[in-house]
Amino acid sequence: MLEEAASKIISFLEEEYERSAYKRCVERGFEVLHFKEIPRTEWGTFPEKFMSPYSFIIVFIVFLGLSDHSLSGMGTLGIVVALAGFIVGVNLKRMKLPQVPEKYLYVLLVLFGACLVGMLYNWSLFLKLGLVPMVLLFLTRKYTKEVFITVFLGSLLVLYRGFWGAALPFTLISLVFLATVVRSSVVDRNLKVIAFTFLGVGVLFWVLDVLLFGGFPLVQPEARRSLDATFTMLSHLLPIGCVMGIVITKNRTASMVMVAVSVILMALLGYRTQVVLVMLASCIAALATKVITGAEAGLVLAGTGGVGLALTSLRDVILNTGTGVLDAVRTRISVTLDIYDMMANLGGVLGYTKGQVYVAAVPSLARLMPKYAYSPRWYIAEMVGMNVSATSTILGPLAVDFGLVGIGLGMVFLGYLLSRLYERKTALGVSLYSIVLAYSIIGIETGIVDLEVILIFFLSFLYTLTLKS
Repeated sequence: MLEEAASKIISFLEEEYERSAYKRCVERGFEVLHFKEIPRTEWGTFPEKFMSPYSFIIVFIVFLGLSDHSLSGMGTLGIVVALAGFIVGVNLKRMKLPQVPEKYLYVLLVLFGACLVGMLYNWSLFLKLGLVPMVLLFLTRKYTKEVFITVFLGSLLVLYRGFWGAALPFTLISLVFLATVVRSSVVDRNLKVIAFTFLGVGVLFWVLDVLLFGGFPLVQPEARRSLDATFTMLSHLLPIGCVMGIVITKNRTASMVMVAVSVILMALLGYRTQVVLVMLASCIAALATKVITGAEAGLVLAGTGGVGLALTSLRDVILNTGTGVLDAVRTRISVTLDIYDMMANLGGVLGYTKGQVYVAAVPSLARLMPKYAYSPRWYIAEMVGMNVSATSTILGPLAVDFGLVGIGLGMVFLGYLLSRLYERKTALGVSLYSIVLAYSIIGIETGIVDLEVILIFFLSFLYTLTLKS
């Protein structure tokens, strides 16, 4: 019954959208982007295989090589575990899950219901116990949509009442299970409206963010923390929409225009991460869709590295630190690895903070953290005694939260996600792969701890679970 109701709601929304002015606006917007193509540069080659998931490992090793000193034994072991885990994840095939006999369906439903009732008395204990019959219910393959739509809606209601700890695990797991019974065509055919919406929302909140700040944060880096966190996060939808727009239009001139606008707007906010993201993800997407040639991709990648170096040193120039470009980069990498080393030794095998660093990614929860730790990077800075936000590589948060075990499992997940997205050759699959790979490479230094990035990774993972059309 719930499945039928959900199908009717989706059909109704699609029919309303087809008749809406917004659809005409979306179609008109992409028609405008069909510019006259600029000539191609054909000299030289840049093999497309260099954009495979293994490019992450290459960049990671280069990053490690730029440090001016070695790591401790625990820090080195963490990196070995990370690289091994990533390779395992890349080569991990989609496994066929076992099936629980249908005769146990009602028994499992009763047990699951009993655990939900038990949460009223001891939510921590029965939350963990309730996950067992929930997973087994999924493995029966019976009434999957009905059961997990009910669980999802119920958990949303509990979330609305503010009980995050009790509801969030059920919300996320029910979404994972529902994704396995949904066809990817449901989202594939709506890529245009997704991209157009992201572009529009990103520009709107960029304007609001700048107006609220009263200027451009690029020339006032020391005051950047006063930006509105929500507005800034929503403005970061612009680069994502830009990458999707490149894949949709496959027009060289339109791609250059979208990238140029996105780079300028993100640079004015003072966030080099988003500038590099636009250039790197756009290059990956454009190369995958043959919008640019291999030679042009090489030039773009070189330019991306140059822009990253320039923006890194620009902050030092503005703040009059007297540090050169190469020295600034080398120092930053060394400090980042030193902080990771401390996190690795603090986290040990099973972790120290048990998820608190990632909890700090949620602004409303981060405000409850000690002192000035209102974000994951500030939380880590508090632990190492710094008065500015601190990056600790992609491994630092995993190490301090979950230890060597967390590093291994986290990198297996990242390798698996990238390899599954790499296999999806749909427009949305290429877009998500380009964005996730770019964020992963950037995250080698900055870490993957921003809320919007975590959400993108989770939604991309859900997409890999959907049934291929």
